[in-house]
Amino acid sequence: MDGDWRETLVPGGIFGNLRIVRRLGSGGMGVVFLAENPKGARCALKVLAPSDDQSFAERFLHEADFATRARHPNLVEVWDAGRDAATGLFYHVMEYLPGGSLRDLVSASKNGLPVERAVSIARDVAHALVHIERNGMVHRDIKPDNVLFAADGTAKLADFGISRFEQRGDVRATSASAVIGTPAYMAPEQMLDSHSVDIRADIYSFGVMLYELLAGRRPNAGENAMNTLAKAIEGRAFPDVRESRPDVPPALAALVAEMTLPDPDDRPRSAALVLGRLIPLLGASAGPEQVREEAPARPPWYRDRGVLFAATAMVLALEALVLAVFRALRGG
Repeated sequence: MDGDWRETLVPGGIFGNLRIVRRLGSGGMGVVFLAENPKGARCALKVLAPSDDQSFAERFLHEADFATRARHPNLVEVWDAGRDAATGLFYHVMEYLPGGSLRDLVSASKNGLPVERAVSIARDVAHALVHIERNGMVHRDIKPDNVLFAADGTAKLADFGISRFEQRGDVRATSASAVIGTPAYMAPEQMLDSHSVDIRADIYSFGVMLYELLAGRRPNAGENAMNTLAKAIEGRAFPDVRESRPDVPPALAALVAEMTLPDPDDRPRSAALVLGRLIPLLGASAGPEQVREEAPARPPWYRDRGVLFAATAMVLALEALVLAVFRALRGG
């Protein structure tokens, strides 16, 4: 990032009404800083790297628009967005999450996280995916770097900079032929065509991440993207996570295996299905309202043959009862 404005994005610098505290890191489309408002409240300031491509700014603002509308406890909140008059830079003002990233947590754990902790984090991420799926979005960059922790340990999904917004069309910040995402976590179909993927690509990335949380390494560690893609085209699935982590429950291992299958048609078709299989693994109920809200919709009763036959039988039995009563009354 070059230019005269660069002097403002240093500790002590002023950006709008915010004072820069320090740089936190880089996201998919910009640089993130810890900042304070005039009252001393802390926030995260994300600044878009300057570009001559106007589509980058469109996507950046589109990302903020989605985040401000589709609020959820497991999504990082965006409070403000726009273009700074003094520097001409596009920015987001977001909640600051002091708990660090899932990448930090995984890096500190050599042999994987405790199973209960891994499932708890996965449950939070699944809730976030259910919400964004219902809002017509595909994240396209699920990975530990994009999962942040609040002070109370709640996991929140961040960085929608390269997401695909189905309801408003895909505002592309890259050419149609470009591969969008992080290769180590990308689904095979995303490596081939990043612009037409659906939630099943996110589920694949989520599965790779969950495998990493449990085993302490990715199932494709040491491979380049082309080797991973070649194996997927051949139909070769990843090794069972229990080979690296024998204490993983069979139900959880089976879920991870299904989430990372090469063919998207073989994976869970929705984030709600993944969530529904994670909740029982926590050993505690998520509450009837939460489970009912996230559970996949049942087919209409008239498309369920069992229900239809039972209803027909009930109607016929009731009709027979009415006729019997009528005849008894007439006979009396």
